Amino acid sequence: MSQLKAPQPSTTGVILAGGLARRMHNQDKGLVHYNSQALISYAIHAMQPVVDELLINANRNQDEYAQFNFPIITDQELNFSGPLAGILSAMHVSKHEVLLVIPCDSPLIRSEDLLKLRNTLHTSKAEIAVAFDGERLQPVFLALRTNLKTSLAAYLASGKRKIDFWLQQHVLVQVDFSTRPDMFININTLTELSSLEQQYQPELSQAGLNISIPTQVVDATGASREIYLVAEHPLTIYVDKQEIVTLMTMGTHPEWLTLGYLKNQGFFTHLAEIKLVQVDWQTNAVAVITTQENSDFTAQLQHRTVTTGCGQGTVFGRLMDKLDNISLPAVTLKQSTIYAVLDLLATHNEAYKKSGAVHGCALTSTTQVDFFVEDVGRHNAVDAIAGAMWLQNISGTQKIFYTTGRLTSEMVIKVAQMEIPILISRSGATQMGLKMAQQAGVTLISRAKGKHFLVLTGIDKIVFDVNNA
Repeated sequence: MSQLKAPQPSTTGVILAGGLARRMHNQDKGLVHYNSQALISYAIHAMQPVVDELLINANRNQDEYAQFNFPIITDQELNFSGPLAGILSAMHVSKHEVLLVIPCDSPLIRSEDLLKLRNTLHTSKAEIAVAFDGERLQPVFLALRTNLKTSLAAYLASGKRKIDFWLQQHVLVQVDFSTRPDMFININTLTELSSLEQQYQPELSQAGLNISIPTQVVDATGASREIYLVAEHPLTIYVDKQEIVTLMTMGTHPEWLTLGYLKNQGFFTHLAEIKLVQVDWQTNAVAVITTQENSDFTAQLQHRTVTTGCGQGTVFGRLMDKLDNISLPAVTLKQSTIYAVLDLLATHNEAYKKSGAVHGCALTSTTQVDFFVEDVGRHNAVDAIAGAMWLQNISGTQKIFYTTGRLTSEMVIKVAQMEIPILISRSGATQMGLKMAQQAGVTLISRAKGKHFLVLTGIDKIVFDVNNA
C-alpha cells in the first residue's frame, strides 16, 4: 500500500470517524460531502500512501464506510467516549508497531504531513509524536507506538476521557507544522462546511498570452509600416481526458475562459468539483481534472446548438431550458449611471484600439470596472468574466454587464446565469435575445454610446434623471 514510507517502521493508519457530530445535527461527519466528496475520502487519500494498513473507526453506518474498501473497527464500548476509544480499538487490531492517527473531518491534510509525523516518531526516542500548529498541540494528529495500548486501556477504564491528559503521561515529541496551520482546519458545523467550500480554489496554471503581434504591412500609398494583429489560438478543453470543445481565443485569460465556459454550459455547478486547470500552449489544450472518480459528460454533450457567436459557438443543452429557475432581482438603474458606466469604459478597449478585430466585455458596479476582458469572440470574453466571478465568489445581483457585441440569445442566457440583472451593449439586439431577456427579467439596453441608448426591456426600472434637451 505505502509508496512514501521508509523501510521502518511498519505502520497502521486509523481514521477516526466514530463521533456523534452533535454540532452537525448528528449527521455522520465522515460521510458528509465537502467539494462533492465524502469528508473521509480526503483522509483516505492522504493516509493511504503512507501506511501499510489502513483502518476506519466508525460506530454507525458501517455498511456505507465499508464501500471505501478498508476494514471497519468500532469502539469496544459503544458509548461514543471520544477519540481515545477509537485509538485503543485500532491498537488492539493493528498488525504493526506504529499507529498513525487523523480525524475524518480535516480535508486539507496531505500525505507529506503524515509522513513527517511518522518519520519524526521513528527518528526520535519518544513514545508519541504529536502535531504542533505554532500555538498549541493538535492531539488527534499523531503517531504513537502500539505498545502503549495497556496504558491507554487503563486510562479509559479509570473513567478518564481527555486525550491531552493521557498524552502528557508519555514521552512526547512535538512536530512543527507552524508554516501550515490550515491543515488542521476541521469541520464541525454545516456553516463551517459551507464557508470552507466558498474559500476553495482549484489549482490553476498561469498561461496568459500577449494580446497582439507586430506585423509589417504595405499601405495604399505603397509605404511600409508596422501594425499590430490580434493573436488567435485554438484551445481544446479536455475534462478528465474527455474532449469537450475547441475555442478560438486570444489566450489572455485561458483559465478564466475555461472555468466560465464549463460553468455557463452547465458542466459544473460548484467550483469544488474542479481540482485542476492546466493550460499547455504547446499542445493548444487545457486539461481540467475533476474531484469525481468517474466523470461522464455524455448527457451534456447530447444536445448542441450552433450559435451566432464569432466563428460560431456551441451551446450544450436545450437553449430555453437554461433559463428555468432563474430569478433576477429588480434593480433600478439611473440614466446618469448608464452614462457614468460608459465614461468608465472609455479608457478600456486596449486591444481594440491597438489592433481592432476583437470584442470587449466588462463587469461593473455603478462606480468602478471590476473586470474588462477582450477576445476574438464576444462569448469568450463573457465566459472569461464568468470564470473570474466564480473563482472570486463575486455575486452578480448588483452588477452591470457591458459588451461591445450583439445582444443575442446566448449572451442574454449567460448573463442571466451569472445572475446579472442589467445588460448593456454598444451594438444591437436580436429578436431571440429580446425574448430571452423578457423571460429572464434582464434589463436590456442596446446602442449605448456617448449620450445615446435604447431600452429594450425593463423600462419600468430606468430612472430618467438627466435632461438631454
